[in-house]
Amino acid sequence: MDSIYNAIWYLNPEQQGIILNHYKITELYSILADDESYKKYIDDLFAVSDGYMKRAIALSVLHTEAFLQSMGKQRFDVLDSMGKAYDNLPDIDKKIFCENMLQKKEFFQDAYKMMMNSFQNAKEIKKGKVVENGEVSKKVEK
Repeated sequence: MDSIYNAIWYLNPEQQGIILNHYKITELYSILADDESYKKYIDDLFAVSDGYMKRAIALSVLHTEAFLQSMGKQRFDVLDSMGKAYDNLPDIDKKIFCENMLQKKEFFQDAYKMMMNSFQNAKEIKKGKVVENGEVSKKVEK
């Protein structure tokens, strides 16, 4: 128990506060005395914290969605919003925007290469045929 008590003073102030506010020395001793119980206790803490984190994220998403619903908006269309913002820019700002976008040459080259690779790996399908799950079949009329 002495080594635990002495070790606390080597922690940073934030960690000291957390330990001293949440544990008694006897509790720390029982947690740290056995490696198996220590490992289980730490795993349980992480499992609980993961659960709280997931709940916090879900509540944040719910809050945002509820706000959008209250405003009468279903979804936020980034591309549409960017287009509207661009259209409302003065001509000089449009020019500056375009110049800045062209400076991102590597991004556009990579995007172009990815699109061209997709086209090169594509298969030509005759009219009246359908692709489902990567398989070509005849179009079924309903």
